[in-house]
Amino acid sequence: MKRASLAGLDCSIARTLDVIGEWWTPLVLREIFLGRRRFEEIQRDLGIARNVLTARLTRLVESGILERRGYGPSGARSEYRLTERGRDLYPVLLTLQNWGDRWLPAEGGPPTRVVHTACGHDAAPRLVCGHCGDGLPADELLPLPGPGREEDPDHPLVRARTGT
Repeated sequence: MKRASLAGLDCSIARTLDVIGEWWTPLVLREIFLGRRRFEEIQRDLGIARNVLTARLTRLVESGILERRGYGPSGARSEYRLTERGRDLYPVLLTLQNWGDRWLPAEGGPPTRVVHTACGHDAAPRLVCGHCGDGLPADELLPLPGPGREEDPDHPLVRARTGT
């Protein structure tokens, strides 16, 4: 069953999910972030059906998140490398992992630790303001209409800005 596209919604989250929101896609990306770049490695480690993996990798390449490169003497076989666009997804995956470790913990503890090599300590994602560096708790954030949103006085973001 093919899912309906979310790309037409006036929402950056929806457009992002249209690209990376398929069931296996974040796990495929996790494998590539872990250094597994070849189809056979990813397929073996995830136990994903070959046709599903092919579809996910094709979509990620078409979306500019991965690039396909030939390797070996003839270059006939392919491996997948993250583009800058793909590398920018790492904080998203790290945040999902951190949330899962906190709210859906494995019985024996987290299956993976991420260590910040500069200091040697376990890394935990922290969302901070790009201007002042303070943390960003949800109750201190105010979403307002951006330049890409048409003015609609009944839209919740417009009402939040105007206090109506």
